[in-house]
This record gives sequence, structure tokens and C-alpha cells, in this order.
Amino acid sequence: MSTVTFHRLVALLGYVSCLAAAPAIAQMGPIQPVLVTDGKIEFSHDRPDIGDFTVPVEVRVDASGAISGVVVSDSTGNAQADALAVDFMKKRKFLPGLNEKGVAVDSVVRVTFNMYKRGSKKVARVTVKPPPMAQETLRVQTLMCADFLWEIERMDKEAGINDTSLEVMPYTSARMYMQQKNVPDTLEEKFWDEWPHALKKAVDRCERDQTRMFFSEILVPTLDGVMPEQTATASAR
Repeated sequence: MSTVTFHRLVALLGYVSCLAAAPAIAQMGPIQPVLVTDGKIEFSHDRPDIGDFTVPVEVRVDASGAISGVVVSDSTGNAQADALAVDFMKKRKFLPGLNEKGVAVDSVVRVTFNMYKRGSKKVARVTVKPPPMAQETLRVQTLMCADFLWEIERMDKEAGINDTSLEVMPYTSARMYMQQKNVPDTLEEKFWDEWPHALKKAVDRCERDQTRMFFSEILVPTLDGVMPEQTATASAR
């Protein structure tokens, strides 16, 4: 049994023991496939000089994490660019998607493949599109700290993502806070500057008590402390 699994089981047992009534089930999924980056943001990309292109692609990922199919969802009109996007994505790796019980399942994930130049160097970048906002918002609201930590560690250790702050689940939780607090446009830039630091604080606080609810009991108070102007603005309204 992994350390993460052990801590999650301990947290769940502690959470259930705190509730005299109905049993509690911490929701881990559904989680869409996670791109394995091994710490990279951009990838070197050997290709002909065809210019810059952005290609929307759908990737089928099976329950083992293997890619079973790649299709262009909206052609660029350039057959060579479309083919390059498909070929590139077939060589990527993903962590498999999980259903609402945390079981690996066959999934489809939408990504945007960008090819461009960084100076004289040809590079490519993949941006994973999030699931429906309402679905992910509901999931974030039900996450215990144990589940949140499990996801963060999965992104970090298994997918090799150095900065998890803009991955689907953390990013959604940040957007939820901004909406709840009516963060004004004038403070958005500062918010996103502070967000990676605030997320690390939330991780530390969740590690101290994994039975807490991640969003309402940990993240909101953490962000209120990091960005007091936003709380004051919301209160004034």
C-alpha cells in the first residue's frame, strides 16, 4: 500500500468517526487523463518550415494510460499541420482517467497542440482542456484534503508536473474562489501572481489534517489571508 493510499484511508476513517450519522464517501473522480510532462512545458519539435499552427485534438486514453487513438477535432485546413499534431500526440504519455470511484477507465481528453518558434528553435506545446466547469466545480467542493493531496502528488510524482497550480483541479478551485469573492479585474493579475504560493500553503495545511474539506475549510481561508483586499472588496459589496 502506498503512503498516499495509507494516509487517505486514515483520513477517511477519521472523517467517518467524526460523523455520527450517515457514512461519508470522499469523491476522487471523475478525473480526466493527466498529461505526463516530465517537467517540460515546451518540447523540441523537428518539422518542416510550414509556419505556426494551433490544432485542436481529441486523444483516447485507455485504462492503462496508453493512447488508443488521436483525431483532429477541427482541421486547420493544412493537412501537414494536422498530421504533425496527430503524430506528436500519439507519442505522448498520460495518466489514465478515473471514474467517480477512483477506478481507471477508458477516457477521451481534448487538447490543443501548438507549434511555433522560440527564437530560431522549433517547439511544440500541449494545453489540456478542462472538463465541463460545473462537473469539476462539484467535484472540488466535495474533495477532502486527503483526496486533494493524492491528486497533487499524482501530478507531481507520476506526471512530473513541476507547477501544478494551473492544472485542471487546482485551476478550477482558484476560479471558484475568484467567483465566490467577486474578485475585481484590477486584482486578477495580483491574484494569479500569488496563486502558486497560496496553493503550496494549502498543501501544507491539508497535510496537517487530511480530514478537512479542501475548498471550504482550507483553500478559502488560505486565500483570504494571502489576498485580504479581495475579502474586503467582497464584504463591502
